[in-house]
Amino acid sequence: MSEPKEMLVEILTPAQMAQADQLTIDSGVLGYQLMQSAGQAVANAAVDLLERRTGSGASGMVCILCGPGNNGGDGFVAAQLLEEEGWSVILGCSVGIDDLTGDALLAAEDWGDEIFSLSPRLWQDADLVIDALFGAGLSRPISGELADLIDELNLSGLPVLSVDLPSGVDGTSGLAGGACVKADQTVTFFRKKPAHLLYPGKAFCGDIFCVDIGIEEQVLDDTGHIAVENQPVLWIDSWPEALKPIADIDPLRLADHKFHRGHCLVLCGDATHSGAARLAARSALRAGAGLVTLAPPCDAASLVAAHVTAVMVEPVQDVASLGTVLAKRTYDVLVAGPALGKTQDRRALVYDALERDVALLLDADALSCLVDGIESGEADLSLLRESPAARSERLVLTPHEGEFARLFPDLSHRVREEKRLSKLDCAITAAQRSGAVLVLKGADTVIATPDGRAVVHSDGVPYLATAGSGDVLVGIIAGLMAQGVSALDACCAGVWLHSRAGRSFGPGLIAEDLPELLPSLYMDVAGYLSGGFHASDWTGGDD
Repeated sequence: MSEPKEMLVEILTPAQMAQADQLTIDSGVLGYQLMQSAGQAVANAAVDLLERRTGSGASGMVCILCGPGNNGGDGFVAAQLLEEEGWSVILGCSVGIDDLTGDALLAAEDWGDEIFSLSPRLWQDADLVIDALFGAGLSRPISGELADLIDELNLSGLPVLSVDLPSGVDGTSGLAGGACVKADQTVTFFRKKPAHLLYPGKAFCGDIFCVDIGIEEQVLDDTGHIAVENQPVLWIDSWPEALKPIADIDPLRLADHKFHRGHCLVLCGDATHSGAARLAARSALRAGAGLVTLAPPCDAASLVAAHVTAVMVEPVQDVASLGTVLAKRTYDVLVAGPALGKTQDRRALVYDALERDVALLLDADALSCLVDGIESGEADLSLLRESPAARSERLVLTPHEGEFARLFPDLSHRVREEKRLSKLDCAITAAQRSGAVLVLKGADTVIATPDGRAVVHSDGVPYLATAGSGDVLVGIIAGLMAQGVSALDACCAGVWLHSRAGRSFGPGLIAEDLPELLPSLYMDVAGYLSGGFHASDWTGGDD
């Protein structure tokens, strides 16, 4: 493999991308040269898209819709190149040529052919439409006549290629407050932007292609990046020995026994609510933990024991008995949350767990217990932030959007839509407030750390929208952490495995299927074992 830095897939905000452009221009590259490279990429993508749609490489009729800025300039360049290749081109612009400036004006002048006002009539005979109206820098909803035009385009049934980002999508947040072009394909430049990965923006993009236009990698040292995409290269160097093919295991580790692979303790709900914890426990075993113990209330212990085999059972009734269990043997990870219950005694267990010097994963009911404590005034986020787990970078929170909204109401999905805030920024803020590695689950899961790093896993798998799926995820993360994988690496790897398992099974998936899919996925991971670096060593952020 190549050097680790080259394998990172950084995500840039529109502001960071603008800085990358400017740094490149300051280094001596003409801005119009960048525009010409971008226009060439758009022209190439148009040819490829139509060929894939028709099965023919023959030229056709393309309608190009240009806006007033550099995105429109890319469209003008593409128009000239496609016409030179024998395409029939009809071009419309949202402003007159006298209202264009800078490189966009140069591109329009080089086009030199007729420029029409925007109208649905433009694509009446077209085989393809190129949307070059607005790029990732747009931060306001599209309304009025332009919104009507976009609605007509979306109803046309024609293949649409968007330049940089479908017009109408906010490049920073991925939100779409007004009309948005629904593209079949999007071509962007140098690096993806948040809206290529965050929903609903990603859903408007179609297939996404990121192309080189001559910006040097070194500019990233100055621009920084908001996040990276989740992929095995981030965490492969910390991949547990127990999950590798035997030929790849360090010979010194071939004699490892179960205690080398760590021990997870999973707090369990009552007799009628033990399934979630059992799912988490089995998943931790499948993720490589050497031992896993379930801790149900005393009156549920026999029932829980009857439903497990390799998983052990230790009754935990209250704070005192939790202390007894933890003193009896060494536990590497404690999981609290899956169907734990939200009564006062369950809340006391969560508070006590936060005082223990052990890696801690809080999910589901544990998060609700925290919220209830905060709302009653008996606790605040400092309980998380000042915990031994947080201070040793071993605290993980795994909320879905509903739980996140209760714990961080000013960062909720509703507030983000109202104030057009980025899910990425809000997840990072929440991680900083809580002192935890935070996994904000969804089709566009964001993993964020208190020091400002973020990883996006944007592989929406609808089959995972089933009861117990999140319990499996927390178990996978716990199993990896039990083997010494850092909280961040374990979260990134766990989310990747969880997603791949859901995709590989497909329709009809239930949560019980997920742990059994993991062994086959470990063979996929083995292909990455020749090198890489892990998320724990990634500095990231805007530095």
